[in-house]
Amino acid sequence: MKKRIRWAFILDKDEFVRLSLSKILKKYGFQVEEVEDLSHLENRKKEIREGMILADLELESIDKWLPLVRKWNDRFILMSPLIPDELKERLKQFGIHRIIKKPVEPGILRKVIRGIPFSEEIKFPISGKKRGEIQVQPERR
Repeated sequence: MKKRIRWAFILDKDEFVRLSLSKILKKYGFQVEEVEDLSHLENRKKEIREGMILADLELESIDKWLPLVRKWNDRFILMSPLIPDELKERLKQFGIHRIIKKPVEPGILRKVIRGIPFSEEIKFPISGKKRGEIQVQPERR
């Protein structure tokens, strides 16, 4: 059986953030692609269906991309340095329930990713007993 590629699209203007997130997501088994704006995803339906979109709220205007955001709301994880209650409520109106605070902590990102429905389970690396050794822990649902 051919293994499906699980995509992670990263939208963030900060190169260091993109690099850090890319490294984390690759460890989780994602094929990572950095995109400049959501318009680059309009023709990537197949990849999005088996993937996720990690986007900085400062980078994009949600209103501008509302049709795409509503269509793929179960695939979005939004990031913001500040998450006021008004923002949470507005995002819920768009169907987006995954928003995490920047800087992103790998443990929180892992927990949020576990909430995204994927056809195949994700194996998250965990520290092994020996120095430098990595074991794989299956996703818990």
